[in-house]
Amino acid sequence: MNKIAISSNTFFKNIQVIDYISIAKNLLLALISGLVLSLTFLDHEYFYFAWVGFVPLLFAIKQTTFIQSYLLGLVAGGTLFTTAAYWVVDFIALSKDYGVYPGFLLAGLYWIYSAQAIALPILLFKWLSQYSRVHEFIVFPITMVFFLSVFPMLFPMHLADTQVNFHMALQAIEFVGVNGLDFVITLFNILVYRVLVDMVFFRSKRIKTSKLPLLISASLIGLWFIYGITAYSTWQDKIATWDTLKVGLIQVNEVPKVGDRIDYPGYSQAYPPEMEMTERLSSTGADLIIWPEAQSKRYLDDHTIQRAYQQRMKALNTDLLFQDTQHIRDPISGDIIKKYNTAIMINDNGQQVDTYQKMKRIPFGEYIPILEKESQLLKWVESLFGDFNSGLSQGAQHKAFKHQNVNIIPLICYETTFSEFVGEAVQQTLTQRNIALGTLLVGLSNDGWFGSTHLPYQHIMPSVLRAVENRLPLVHVANNGPSIIVTPDGNVIFTSEFQQPAGYLIDVPNSSTEQGSFFSRHPSLFNNVIWLIFFLISLNALLQLTGKLSNKSLNDV
Repeated sequence: MNKIAISSNTFFKNIQVIDYISIAKNLLLALISGLVLSLTFLDHEYFYFAWVGFVPLLFAIKQTTFIQSYLLGLVAGGTLFTTAAYWVVDFIALSKDYGVYPGFLLAGLYWIYSAQAIALPILLFKWLSQYSRVHEFIVFPITMVFFLSVFPMLFPMHLADTQVNFHMALQAIEFVGVNGLDFVITLFNILVYRVLVDMVFFRSKRIKTSKLPLLISASLIGLWFIYGITAYSTWQDKIATWDTLKVGLIQVNEVPKVGDRIDYPGYSQAYPPEMEMTERLSSTGADLIIWPEAQSKRYLDDHTIQRAYQQRMKALNTDLLFQDTQHIRDPISGDIIKKYNTAIMINDNGQQVDTYQKMKRIPFGEYIPILEKESQLLKWVESLFGDFNSGLSQGAQHKAFKHQNVNIIPLICYETTFSEFVGEAVQQTLTQRNIALGTLLVGLSNDGWFGSTHLPYQHIMPSVLRAVENRLPLVHVANNGPSIIVTPDGNVIFTSEFQQPAGYLIDVPNSSTEQGSFFSRHPSLFNNVIWLIFFLISLNALLQLTGKLSNKSLNDV
């Protein structure tokens, strides 16, 4: 009997060891997924890893409970965002002047929150796979794209953002936008996973499974790339015949300071360093000169500075596009009641053409969501966050500025990262534009708040997708660089040096025959289809679950 007891104890210990090994294996697979996916965001040369980055995580959750699947998704998501978005610490320290420990604490909260963008869809995918009758080739990409499109992120990140060097994969987003490419990437991931499961690891050769879902999915991916190859060649030939616009870019490389104005010896507010470089670019024949988002120029608050700018541009006979902070004051008390981040254009006659007020603001950085109006709760939240909230007001509408040779759609700060938002800007400004001229998308940004981190590259590169989605040339000027110019086929024809003050003159192709794409006209269509399919799959799963519970109740009776 003693021998039997010892053997039984040894048996149960062995089971326990096996469980620990399984847990460790799954954690390692989730960790690998997070690291592989983060590598694609840190270096776009490794774009191909996005196409298999979810495969280890899918293996990890294959035989786990719902809670375990969520936790493994949390590990993968936490690894992804902690690694790829390490720059959040620098942003908090530089933009809000917080210390190291508060900076890491707030960054940790951001990373944990952002990790839900992976953990929650993984949990829901596990549940839908178990209770719906829909094939996982549909469930996985639909679930992931649904969450990527609706999950409120402080700084949006899409798998498609990593594909800027994979031109063949970009072309079809002119119909479906960035979420369409996210769908294809996640579909490829589940396809690779299922092929490995069926043909290598777990399936016996005697078990036959239907190959139809695999063939349909592979065909869809194949059609995506066939169109990509054809369209890329067509657009290259088309762009080669276009006229060009001489655009001057000024990169200031200004190191921002919290609450302080940066003064430059030998210059004044009426004649900043950018104006001297503007004179040089104008003398070389620039048709349009663009300044990046930087410290306030006080142009919109001081009539003397306004006159100085306008007279200078009239003398140079050149158009200027720049950014400034606009303060709306109470006419009686003089107190600031509203503050806008504003883009301004002055034409070659020294006249202010128009202004555009930034519409997309950074939550908790530029405003407190929901609590916009004065209230005790808002005051309590602001006291909790201290100076973290800058209290920026929201602009009301998209604008198109009219240059004598081109229409210009301005975008400020990180507005270029929002696919549907930029598509709406192109669609809603059509009546404002001169359709006899071409249209140019222009982004004005200041990434100086992120120091020497990788964020400026992560921020600037989604602009490549905006150019292809709308089939319009795009100029994105960043304070500290890199600044880029992108053609509608996704080619970056100019990239400036990072953290290098300079002025550049570039010929930008544009054509009056191109005023937007199918996506520009229907920027919400693909998302609405995804949401509808997701709703139907979820409804199917609920009905299946309800049916099983009803049958179980009847059997119990």
